[in-house]
Amino acid sequence: MAEPIYRRLTRSRPGRKSFLSALSSPRQGLWLGADHLLSVEGASYYEEYKRYYFRDIQAIFTHPTARRAIWNGILSALLIMHLLVLAWFGASATTLVIVAFILGVPLVVNNLLGPACRVYLRTAVQVDELASLSRVRRASRVLEQIRPLIAAEQGALPAAHANDPESPESEEGG
Repeated sequence: MAEPIYRRLTRSRPGRKSFLSALSSPRQGLWLGADHLLSVEGASYYEEYKRYYFRDIQAIFTHPTARRAIWNGILSALLIMHLLVLAWFGASATTLVIVAFILGVPLVVNNLLGPACRVYLRTAVQVDELASLSRVRRASRVLEQIRPLIAAEQGALPAAHANDPESPESEEGG
């Protein structure tokens, strides 16, 4: 049996381009190749592939977002509002449990997934968002897998200059 060319880093996740593209349910995933990352975005009628070669990656950075807190607030407010209204009108206990389950499960899942973030990958010509990495825990796990591959392709940066942008070794041609 032939060895697979790519290894899946993330499962296909819904994209965040726009509201209209959400109607066509675009999906985004990240795959690991021998010398590159492959970002796949697609829906039922199209697919778009982007390769990021390890030798070309200049930076991968994460930016924490408030998406988790916003969804927690929305779901909590809806849950409390619905339970109060149903209790006010004397709904049965079964109805209260069903509403609590419908709104409570997404609230619990949102918290179990952990803090949200956005991950950006920078090359010499572009900065792209890797939308399939939307939670800090998943992004950290994937970055730990690809960091050694990038270092092997580009060479490791000396620890003394890793965080010093003013060092001569960090400039081009230095």
